[in-house]
This record gives sequence, C-alpha cells and structure tokens, in this order.
Amino acid sequence: MNDKLEYWRKQIDKLDDDLLDILAKRLDIVREIGKAKRAQGIRLLDEKRWHEVLESKLSKAELLNLPKDLIETLYEHIHKHSLEIERRSK
Repeated sequence: MNDKLEYWRKQIDKLDDDLLDILAKRLDIVREIGKAKRAQGIRLLDEKRWHEVLESKLSKAELLNLPKDLIETLYEHIHKHSLEIERRSK
C-alpha cells in the first residue's frame, strides 16, 4: 500500500480515537448534569439553551468550513442521546 495513504489512515485512526475519548468525557458530564437537574427539579430539556448551543456550533462549523448539514445532524444525535442519558441518571 502507498506509504502516504497508510500514514493518512493512521492519522484518521488517531483522530477517531480522540473523538471517542472526548465524546466519552462529554457524556460523563451529561450524567452529572442529569443528576444535578433531577436534584434541583429542573426540566431536562431547555429549548433556549439547546438552540443557543446548536447555533453556536453551526457558526463555528462555518468558520472551519465544515458542512452545516453534517454538524447539525451530529449535534442533533448527540443532544438526543444526552437527553436520554440525563433521563437515566440517578
């Protein structure tokens, strides 16, 4: 196999591992947020906050020249799963 191609693939593998590590850390924080919301009687879904986060990420994605539809779909999935994790947090 082409040495350059192999090098790039290893770079992608490393970045994918980093993404998963960051996602795991994010979801750990989501669990803590779920516990705090439950203890304080706060609703899990804060629509205003959700829209602020999404708009912020879409703006940053634009600056980084990332496809808006990819980032929007990615964050919608992350948000959906985060809410489910918050629901199950005890």
